[in-house]
Amino acid sequence: MSGQLTLWGAGEFINAVFTKTALIPNTFYLALIKDIAPTPYVSGAELDEPLGGAYARAAVPNDVATWSNAGALNITALQVTINFIAATADWGTIRYWALCNATSGGSPYFVGQLDSPQTVLTGDIARVSPGDLSCELGPFFASWEV
Repeated sequence: MSGQLTLWGAGEFINAVFTKTALIPNTFYLALIKDIAPTPYVSGAELDEPLGGAYARAAVPNDVATWSNAGALNITALQVTINFIAATADWGTIRYWALCNATSGGSPYFVGQLDSPQTVLTGDIARVSPGDLSCELGPFFASWEV
């Protein structure tokens, strides 16, 4: 489930590192997405999330206990289990995810596809296990011509 950086996420990264005008979030919000694949240009309001059934994005702390790069320079992976609340109605089949800055709407930092789609029915608790979600910068392999 490696995700790619969104255009908005790239802007936040640049602003946080070079101008210090963007705040690094203490918490991300993981959105589950059904049928419409998110692009690097999507806003949080455009995500195809489940409607009703008590669906809500799950809070994901932004700290070293939650994320680890295991020595890789351009990737970080989830190290904890993220549980969503129990569905009170069918949410459908979840195929994608987005790591956002708000509990609804907002902007995604990263978007990705699940390795295996997950069908969430009434009473189910959707979860993401350690190592199942990662965020990757790149690849940055461009050909340089002189």
